[in-house]
Amino acid sequence: MKKPVLWGLGILIVLAIVGFTAGPWIYRECIAGEADAELTLPGQTEAATTDVNGTWTVVPGPDDDAKRTQAGYRVDEILRGSPLTVNGRTPKVTGEAVVAAEKLESATFTVDVASITSPESARDNQFRGEDILDTGKFPTAELRVTQPVDVAAVPETGAPVTLDVPVSLTVKGVARDVTAKVNVQRAGDTIVAAGSVPVTWTDFKVTPPDFAGFVTVEPTGTIEFLVNLAKQ
Repeated sequence: MKKPVLWGLGILIVLAIVGFTAGPWIYRECIAGEADAELTLPGQTEAATTDVNGTWTVVPGPDDDAKRTQAGYRVDEILRGSPLTVNGRTPKVTGEAVVAAEKLESATFTVDVASITSPESARDNQFRGEDILDTGKFPTAELRVTQPVDVAAVPETGAPVTLDVPVSLTVKGVARDVTAKVNVQRAGDTIVAAGSVPVTWTDFKVTPPDFAGFVTVEPTGTIEFLVNLAKQ
């Protein structure tokens, strides 16, 4: 009777060791998956067909996951000592921008953070919870331009230009003045803007989660966005 018991204990020990060592690989390869590529301009080279001045409204954009309007987060996790980048996104972005005399006079964009999803539903549920973004109480985030920005350098040819844009970012009801690095492109009758804002989560009363030491989230991350705008 002792041998079967010893064999059973041995098998349990082996399974425990395999689970401990292979767990991070399984999580990374089968659950978390690879992060999406960073949001960038679609690379179109069509020349602009309308004047830059006017009121521009966010539209869904092309029926292409890499080109449609969307926003979300990108963050690094530490998985048992190994780095892992994850991200979540939503296409639910609204807003408008006003350009006059080739200056961006105002712009406000609202993101439905409650609809942000990633490849892992457990992460999404944690993300929406009271301890992190508390989307039941704060379902949206906002990005608002705080100073006029000269856009005369954005050419009609469709070539992209990078602008440093002063904005107020509101997450979980907390507003912070930051600088967004935005790539802008005029193409046809649209304007496309892709950008990112580095953030420290605790600045917005967000505590980076720690899943029992198995997965820890870095204290900084990135808010990223891609918006297609059409003239009203």
